[in-house]
Amino acid sequence: MLKRCGLNNVFTTLTERYPKVSAEQIAEAKPELILLSSEPYPFKEKHIQEFQAICPNAKIMIVDGELFSWYGSRLLQAPSYFEKLFTNH
Repeated sequence: MLKRCGLNNVFTTLTERYPKVSAEQIAEAKPELILLSSEPYPFKEKHIQEFQAICPNAKIMIVDGELFSWYGSRLLQAPSYFEKLFTNH
């Protein structure tokens, strides 16, 4: 879904299903955009500050985890959600 929106995952070389990355790895990757999903881990606004300290130049957003992580009928809502979300990026 990220590729279809014109985005690239800076951690595509990690092969684990649920890779763990350190703050140092995130800083070294220098992402332009960091998406914090509302699930399965419920990131909140307070986490934006933590990631902003790691990557001061990145845009950081809380996103709807259901539309990023769940398959099925939720995907019908994804195109319009992604369009609104990434239009301003």
